[in-house]
Amino acid sequence: MGSAGLDPQLYTKLFLNGQYVASKSKETYSLRNPKDNTVVLDNIPIAGHEDVEAAVKYAEDAFHGPWSRFTAMQRTECFLKLAALLEEELTPILTLDSLTSGIPVSLAPVRERNYIRNCLLYYAGWTDKQKGDYFPADDGFVKIVRHEPLGVCAAINPFNAPVPCVFLKAAPALATGNVMIVKPSEKTPLGSLAVAALFEKAGFPPGVFQVITGPGSTGALLAEHMKIRKVSFTGSITTGKKIQVAAARSNLKRVTLELGGKSPAVIFEDANLENALTWTINGILTRSGQLCVAASRVYVQKSIADRFIEEYKTRMKAAVNDLGDPQDPNVKLGPMIDQAQLERVKEIVERGKHEAELVVGGNQYGDKGCYMEPTLFLNPKDDAEIYRNEIFGPVSIIKTFETEEEVLKLANDTEFGLMSGVFTRDITRALRMSSALETGVVGINCVSLQSLQAPFGGKKQSGIGREFGEYALRLFTEPKTVIINMAA
Repeated sequence: MGSAGLDPQLYTKLFLNGQYVASKSKETYSLRNPKDNTVVLDNIPIAGHEDVEAAVKYAEDAFHGPWSRFTAMQRTECFLKLAALLEEELTPILTLDSLTSGIPVSLAPVRERNYIRNCLLYYAGWTDKQKGDYFPADDGFVKIVRHEPLGVCAAINPFNAPVPCVFLKAAPALATGNVMIVKPSEKTPLGSLAVAALFEKAGFPPGVFQVITGPGSTGALLAEHMKIRKVSFTGSITTGKKIQVAAARSNLKRVTLELGGKSPAVIFEDANLENALTWTINGILTRSGQLCVAASRVYVQKSIADRFIEEYKTRMKAAVNDLGDPQDPNVKLGPMIDQAQLERVKEIVERGKHEAELVVGGNQYGDKGCYMEPTLFLNPKDDAEIYRNEIFGPVSIIKTFETEEEVLKLANDTEFGLMSGVFTRDITRALRMSSALETGVVGINCVSLQSLQAPFGGKKQSGIGREFGEYALRLFTEPKTVIINMAA
């Protein structure tokens, strides 16, 4: 049983057309709790071709059927009802999800709950605001532009924020009249399966929101399906490239790709050091560093470097005391997602010992489960793997700099371009840096932060398209131009 009473065994089926159904495929896999590697479930279905075909058919039927006749206000009512249902249901669902994600339940009552609730309320207000354009008949033709839904959309979600990602992708898709098939990460499907039934209770017609489970092979079936019109993916650059290729080879479906990061945080000598320390430490330890916006590269101006580094080291060492059972509401830091990810991070750290100076951590924590010590390296070689590649663990590097020009060159010398942070009291410098940093989001005196109202996404290989805000809505619609001959 989950600690709040949700039984994992209830979620060993797919959610199709408004109900939980057995998979046509008989293939299954098991899920483990990363705090101790015990088996949580051993019969999660791997959705195959028949299951995907069924999901797409139900989705098409809903899109062309009852959902197409919903008014904007009816869609808003569904969103508000869903938000109300989540007042009671969300914390138990997030607690259930923690059994395989390792995300501490301490994040659920406020941080994740508010994020999800606010996402629904925000997009509930957008359903009746899909305005278009009118161009006058100065050439004899009136031109009207309206924004129409794409149709059947798919979301392929990551393991590190499984339930929040359901809503940040589904909400703009459904607000604009689309239908959605969600494939959660094979490592963290339980919360997505549990939340699916609430869409039905909230009044969304069957087929509007569905959940199928499985690994990359299931995701590939979605990416290459000829009747799916959009895939929104969050995950690694490698998988994102495969999805874009599959989308192009099939039906040129639209893609939004939110991919990896190696986010720089730049600390100038005039910064509020306490503020900079708080943001950069939280920015590498949240979800044990398994965060695309993790502040994993910290650049500190030399005049304050000794003071900053000493305190940063102290706080990283102390963070070991925050590691513990993610199902304990008093625990702040949980394990890595699974043994494979822990081993990957340990191997990168081991190689990093020959590329930089290891000053904090560097080892597995404890003798059971998938815990990694908060880890810090100083002054890595320019081509060091720990400096160049996304680690996706609680591992950061600190490098010193002298001038603004020098640190800009260092920060931008990467194929990642998702998030950055600038810490300074000089507003002109802050604005200058925000313009010059090659990232989709720049925080000034903050880092590793997203806002529902503003677009989120990356430059370079960190992604294509944007999530959040009005920008997400536009990526779930297609403009249609209507030309009226006034002389006819």
